[in-house]
Amino acid sequence: MEFEIPCNRMEPFGVEANLDAACSLTQAHKEQLRELYAMDGLLVIRGLKLSMDEQLEFCSIFGPVLRGSHDKYLVSNVARGGLLGDQELLFHHDIPYVPAPFLGGALHALEVSAGVSGTKFASGMRAYERLPRELRDRVGGLNALFVRPRNEARRNRLTDSIPGDNCAVHAVVQRQNRTGRPYIFVNGQSTACLIGLPEHESDALLEELLSHLYAPDNVHEHRWKNGDLVIWDNLALQHARDRFTGGVRTLQRVTIARLGYEQQYPVDCGWFKDLQEERGFGARAEAAPAV
Repeated sequence: MEFEIPCNRMEPFGVEANLDAACSLTQAHKEQLRELYAMDGLLVIRGLKLSMDEQLEFCSIFGPVLRGSHDKYLVSNVARGGLLGDQELLFHHDIPYVPAPFLGGALHALEVSAGVSGTKFASGMRAYERLPRELRDRVGGLNALFVRPRNEARRNRLTDSIPGDNCAVHAVVQRQNRTGRPYIFVNGQSTACLIGLPEHESDALLEELLSHLYAPDNVHEHRWKNGDLVIWDNLALQHARDRFTGGVRTLQRVTIARLGYEQQYPVDCGWFKDLQEERGFGARAEAAPAV
């Protein structure tokens, strides 16, 4: 298929599309954008200037968007109400410890300094394709247990959980809806174990899968510039951030999902209120789930 929207492939994966922010998108344009997004689950568009409502509208091209305050917010180290502003984040999927993890996410750079910390993406699709046949067969029928992360510095286990924490079971190998491409669904933050295996065997197999996922040539790092919009598949890809390198970093976050965080994990809503009170943001502050 030839695309009317100019684009180029990124290394080692992802697509950058050149889109005139002033143009009116036709249904054909939208279908082309969905195709570009589905190629690798990572789409970058530069030079935009979107309000939150405009970003929500644009992202609705790729799936249902959530409009609750827990599902759209600022990721910032300077903005009032901004969250996750300067901490290191291990590779993770957003909220895999609920029955229906988010389908995708989108970050839009409102204000970033040159050289500020980038966002890394690892592809579960490319990792699966590069697994030895024996390993593919071994993990094909397995399920993994995901827990709410309580320790941000390492992989969490069930023993890290506290009363009230949620957990969920998901298949280790899944398929992208649009393309049918299989992908590995485990991560280095919240995958507690592979179900049905002894602990030592589960740990060894998880480490082997993670080594394929996080191989240097399976990681794309996006270096932020003002106006960037990055949209990713939260199931087929996972994301991370190194330790904060200084400067201003304010990104506008939108979530693509069928079910919101609060719908699936209402017991955790107190976390938002406690965080707001702690930071003095008041009732109107927008907060993010612990992802």
